[in-house]
Amino acid sequence: VTGNRAVDISVLVDKVLKSTHISEDIHFKAISEHFAKIVGNAVAPYVKLEKLDKQTLVLKAVNSAWKQELFLQKNAIIERCNSMLGKPVVRDVRFV
Repeated sequence: VTGNRAVDISVLVDKVLKSTHISEDIHFKAISEHFAKIVGNAVAPYVKLEKLDKQTLVLKAVNSAWKQELFLQKNAIIERCNSMLGKPVVRDVRFV
């Protein structure tokens, strides 16, 4: 109960998850567990998953050639992440 009215528990849980960034950590863990499938087994050894920050997935490539290759696959990476998570969590990919 908040104030003088009852609130569905899922609303309260959602507020807690958003305010503590726990949901972002959960999504990052899920992405990291399936990362080779998301970027492809051939590409995975050349890229490292850095973080998920405010709906932006940060990836680190081993060199500029792989950075360019990943940039060309940016939309596919976003789509695969969101498909795997079942909701639009990743809105952008940044390469470092």
